[in-house]
Amino acid sequence: MAAPIAGLPYWELRFDSDGALLADDGLVADLPGSGVRELFVFSHGWNTSDAGARALYAYTFGELARQLAAFAPSWQGKVGVAGVYWPSLLFPEDAPDTPSDPSTPAELAAALGPAFAPAEQDKLAAVTALLEQQPESAEQLSRCHQLVSGLVTSPALAGEDSGQQAVLDRPTGEVFSALAGLSSEPGDAQGLPNPFKVLWHGAREALRTASYYEMKNRAGVVGRDGLGPLLGSCAHATAARGGLRVHLIGHSFGARLVSFALPGLPEGIGSPVASLLLVQGAFSHFSFAAPIPVDTGHNGFLAPYFDRVAGPLLSTFSLGDRAVGWWYPAASLLNNEDDQAASDLTYRWGGMGHDGFQQGGAEQFDLRPAGQPYPLRAGHFYRLRGDEVIKEDQSPFSGAHSDIRHPEVVWAALAGATTGVALAA
Repeated sequence: MAAPIAGLPYWELRFDSDGALLADDGLVADLPGSGVRELFVFSHGWNTSDAGARALYAYTFGELARQLAAFAPSWQGKVGVAGVYWPSLLFPEDAPDTPSDPSTPAELAAALGPAFAPAEQDKLAAVTALLEQQPESAEQLSRCHQLVSGLVTSPALAGEDSGQQAVLDRPTGEVFSALAGLSSEPGDAQGLPNPFKVLWHGAREALRTASYYEMKNRAGVVGRDGLGPLLGSCAHATAARGGLRVHLIGHSFGARLVSFALPGLPEGIGSPVASLLLVQGAFSHFSFAAPIPVDTGHNGFLAPYFDRVAGPLLSTFSLGDRAVGWWYPAASLLNNEDDQAASDLTYRWGGMGHDGFQQGGAEQFDLRPAGQPYPLRAGHFYRLRGDEVIKEDQSPFSGAHSDIRHPEVVWAALAGATTGVALAA
């Protein structure tokens, strides 16, 4: 067990890129004698360091401790918290409060490399060398495209969440030309732009897209093959003394990770998951839909598993989230048919953080101040509009995507967790 956070027992859960559990900080062994009945598990999304994830968990669980004292005093001494650590990455200029100038190829290699295995690191090094050189060669552009595609090694798992696959398997010229329109880098200052320079701008954007596509896929694998089985072990360890209720929270790709823990739960033991909060989720808003509104012949991959959450399922969204609201569907533009409008594209490939759960029966509320009740019901889906809370523009790329350290967000987690439970002492 790590040092407590604001008096709450705290464990750090570490997984590798394939979902293998590296360390549970003693969680499974500690739980039976800990007195913990309610376990909040939070997964980061876009982080490049333990320090970034740990700071997010320190704020969230510290605020949770304050709200428990104020609004759920009967839970004092019964709550534990856990932070998930998994190998994710972030383009350097996409982080909050960073310079707007694009990173150099060398900076990209240094920032992205640690999240990849050695074989993929070699490919990344070759890609960034080509981005530095920008040779006027169609052959070298194709080679770069092949190397970029080789960075995506984790399976997509969910068809409704695979729009960016086109970046990997469409022709190089088509891909790089289209993605150049997403690039913030200028072409030549005078006259007509150099076509090779434009295509290399698109190649750089393809690297961003492929790396995030890999992280999104990886999050699903870690959730299904890592966190889900670990939660099953926790349930088994605590079964003899009345069981454990788990409250899952995930940000960005971490929202996908905790969601995919649901199909990863072992059969035959029953699900310990009591609530689910997806904070600016960076995966398909159709993942739990049955059927998918734009493809009524199919259900979302997670639709068969929603009833493994005993309580409510909540998702925050905000117009200020540029990463999920604009770039996420735009990176899937190569799947767009000629007769589809931009709004159709956004809806077809939209993410949770843009408009929340998109399916019949989902209800919507504004994010509420701490202590203000929500009319939540077990087994129902809720969209929580955060336009007035999740709104600080932290970078040109992501906007307010990571502006989530607010009491209102923590209260949504606690409100979901305590649905149907008396809050008085």
